[in-house]
Amino acid sequence: MAFFASKNHNDPTEKISSDALLVQKAIDGDGEAFGELVEKYESFVYRTVFYDLKSHEDAQDISQEVFIKAYKALSSFRADSEFTTWLYRICKNTVYDYLRKNAKKKPLLFSELSSPEDGDREFDVADTVGSYDPEKTAVSNETARIVNDAIRTLSEEHRTIIVMRDIEGMSYAQISDVTSLEEGTVKSRLSRARAALKKKLEGKGLF
Repeated sequence: MAFFASKNHNDPTEKISSDALLVQKAIDGDGEAFGELVEKYESFVYRTVFYDLKSHEDAQDISQEVFIKAYKALSSFRADSEFTTWLYRICKNTVYDYLRKNAKKKPLLFSELSSPEDGDREFDVADTVGSYDPEKTAVSNETARIVNDAIRTLSEEHRTIIVMRDIEGMSYAQISDVTSLEEGTVKSRLSRARAALKKKLEGKGLF
């Protein structure tokens, strides 16, 4: 059971070769090629770091740092792996470095972690009837905000697996590669994470 509509991905082989080509062009000095990679994955990077940082401002700053690090490390990318897997590791390492350096920083109050616009930024709520319905959209955005808040209160282990699978739509193989876990472990951990999230959402009246 998934709580979110996963993104549609192209054929993995096509995506790998396409990204690898852009990486090679960027290494050769083609700035536009790296710009294409940034445009393609800026939302992916933002969401990945946001759920750890819980601050839009920090997420924006760290996202920029992630792409700077990625650009400097392009030569370390291997075309036999997916670019998203490689980029995800940079995201997590950058976030961990930031959190270590700011360990004594005053934590944000939970009430400060979200705004009415959060649902628009983190989830695209589809208009399933093909026309704009203000009341329905308001309800959908409020639901997205509640789900976002619930995700942020999960343990890091559960939050990470939910974001990778149900928000970013990463395959079990990709998650296994990123986390160094067996696919069976990934699936069981995801099941526990979804159960934990469902329990939180039940308390909000969503189930």
